[in-house]
Amino acid sequence: MPNFLNPSSFVLSLDSQTYSGAEFTIQTMMLPDVTAEGAPLPFKQVNVAFVSDKIAFGTFEVSYLIDEDLLNYKEIFDWLKANVETNHTATNHVRDLTLTIMNSANNVTKQIKFVDAYPISISSLPFDITTTDVEYLTAVVQFQYSYYEFV
Repeated sequence: MPNFLNPSSFVLSLDSQTYSGAEFTIQTMMLPDVTAEGAPLPFKQVNVAFVSDKIAFGTFEVSYLIDEDLLNYKEIFDWLKANVETNHTATNHVRDLTLTIMNSANNVTKQIKFVDAYPISISSLPFDITTTDVEYLTAVVQFQYSYYEFV
């Protein structure tokens, strides 16, 4: 009988170039969709399906806890801002992200590498003094990337 994948045992790491102390405690993430839609080939009165020659990868979205010094938020914010300000001439425009998936014994089973990733959005942070229970802040970041592969 096969063992099934635990959807709560994963870690995301990125090449943290500016803030070496920044850690990303991921709350939620979804492995992006992959599509390979073929182009319709017109033939008489019907469009015949034709096998695709290109793969499209969906946006990678991650929700993570914000540390109290906002280092991990600032890491993404500064990366996003630098990409816009440098017009893609900087060498740190893209980085590889690695998603590590673990089994029930917390041993690494698979790693998925997102190649040439860069942030395209980061969510707002809702500060609220009227909150009665402690709810730690999370941010949602969306990444665009060239492709992902199992390593």
